[in-house]
Amino acid sequence: LENNKMNSLLKNLLNTMEKKVVLYGKFISLLQDEWDSIADYSVEALDSIILKKDELVHQLKSLESDRTRIMKKVAKGLRISHGNLTMKNLLNIQKSPLNPRLAKSRKNLLNKIQLVNSLNYSIRGLMNKSSASFRKTLVHLHSEGEIASSPYHANGKIQKAKKYSSMLSVDA
Repeated sequence: LENNKMNSLLKNLLNTMEKKVVLYGKFISLLQDEWDSIADYSVEALDSIILKKDELVHQLKSLESDRTRIMKKVAKGLRISHGNLTMKNLLNIQKSPLNPRLAKSRKNLLNKIQLVNSLNYSIRGLMNKSSASFRKTLVHLHSEGEIASSPYHANGKIQKAKKYSSMLSVDA
């Protein structure tokens, strides 16, 4: 490819990657909000966050397909296989004034993805703890209810029947 066309492709690639970095930043913020919502047992807030996350994931997928399309054109221009062209390889193969910005964008993107993975992992852990805690609470409440309504004492002896009639007024 002629130099101008390659520069144009690299500018589009940089633009796409920078948009992804911004979206990942928003996604990270939502993940932090999600953590808070789970910790606070706030289902309403969680529902809203999940909708926002879904929208961001849709936008990120769209940007990723744009990036892939651009990378295919770059690979074709460099006469190399698209499958072998990574951002790291591109920076080594193609010398461009945009390389420092592309490298910085790549690094930012990798850091954001790493943070997303870490937050997702900790949210899963918190959800597991929260659901385990919730289950224990339900089991405890259920067993307390069972004990309260059971005719047996903890030592196995039968309780005397409760005298509900003593609560009724005979003066009526």
